[in-house]
Amino acid sequence: MLKELKYWDADIMCLQEVGTEEWQLALEPQCKRANYDSRMYQSLQKAHGVCISWKRDRFHLVDEARLAMDRSMKVCDEVLETDNVALIAVLRVGAAGLSTGSADAGGESRAGFIVSNTHLFWRPTACYQRLQQQIALLTAVRAMQQKYPGYPVISCGDYNTTPDDAGYDLLTKPRPVSLNEWQLDNLLPVYFTGTKREESEKDESSKEDPVQTSDSSRPLSYASAATVGTDAESEDTKRKRRKLEEEERLAEEQLEKDAKRVQNLVSTFQNDFAPMRSCYGTYADLDPSYRTDQWAGEPIYTNYTAWKGTLDYIFYTPGLGLDVREIMSLPAEKLMKPGLPNETFPSDHVSVIARFDFCRF
Repeated sequence: MLKELKYWDADIMCLQEVGTEEWQLALEPQCKRANYDSRMYQSLQKAHGVCISWKRDRFHLVDEARLAMDRSMKVCDEVLETDNVALIAVLRVGAAGLSTGSADAGGESRAGFIVSNTHLFWRPTACYQRLQQQIALLTAVRAMQQKYPGYPVISCGDYNTTPDDAGYDLLTKPRPVSLNEWQLDNLLPVYFTGTKREESEKDESSKEDPVQTSDSSRPLSYASAATVGTDAESEDTKRKRRKLEEEERLAEEQLEKDAKRVQNLVSTFQNDFAPMRSCYGTYADLDPSYRTDQWAGEPIYTNYTAWKGTLDYIFYTPGLGLDVREIMSLPAEKLMKPGLPNETFPSDHVSVIARFDFCRF
């Protein structure tokens, strides 16, 4: 990992799933020696977090925010049931105390960026929870934009969201966004078993969702069903039938409530936040080997394990003097088989890297 980070020598780095011990003993000391300043933030329920590092001779930190997306937070009047985090850093161009470009009365540069980094909830069926988290993050970023008007935003992270998900379309497409039936169905809230701590300690490479189900009695047998509504219907069959009918009624009521919750989230997203742009949103046009019919533009995968797909992104606000000059090519699939990590790539996710042109006003 250290070798790869040194090789790319990025001006700004955003890392996810950074182990606390690895950060303290290896990554942080190496970053300091390599001329980086950093911020790292983790959930109290997890042994890893996210970090943002920047070259101290090119930027300096002027503000930051740490976002705990857990039961202490509400989104659209709902308490979050997840336990993820996000980190926001406001970076001003130039080393601290040096004037670069347009300066204020004190001689300090006014040009800068708002950089966010996150790792959203991992469960594949938890599209609703991830949309809540995206709204929480965008709300915090917007607060920074209001404090630092004119600063472009660069949002990085493992969004655990594929490019065909509603969360991706809502984040990147012009308003109004028209979601298809499949996307809306996937946004319906799913309820999981397990305690909060058990959820936090799950292996995120797993793709199994132990979804909470009703503890209803077993379905009626064929023989029992044939007697429904007749004099031959037994008291036991009547009891089962009434219970099933009641559960069906409650399920329909819950579905109606959940659909309204989804609509509320989607409306909030569309009304409150402008779309961003993905640096790799046209990557398939540049590298046909990464093209897929499943989603247009984005590469086939940034995560290559037993499950393969695109989960990692660099989003940015178009305009405000910020434009993508180039993006890094992703490795050929043969180099990643049978799966990551391997001797060449130290993570189960490949790095996504972009070079920006920035015009200071």
